[in-house]
Amino acid sequence: MTGGRAAGPGAAHSVEAVFREERGRLLAVLVRQFGDLDLAEEVASEAVAAALERWPVDGVPARPGAWLLTTARRRAVDLLRRDRPPRRPRGRGRAGRARRAGR
Repeated sequence: MTGGRAAGPGAAHSVEAVFREERGRLLAVLVRQFGDLDLAEEVASEAVAAALERWPVDGVPARPGAWLLTTARRRAVDLLRRDRPPRRPRGRGRAGRARRAGR
């Protein structure tokens, strides 16, 4: 537990109440940070699912809205990293060839 309320069956009700209260702020922050409403809604839903799994075991965190936001941000970063094209190794581009050629 992270300093919040005790774990138990009331945690699911807490998740619902927190999400209802924090939803607009959560989506606004995520859209501002990542520029994609669909991504924001997806990761917010996944954060709620994670809360439904964790809060009954660990208890409701002291700052549940912050917990949801942090979880959603981390998931968004994971998704964006997974979907981006692989990076080229350093030194393989035109500048790297020029350095190796002694130019």
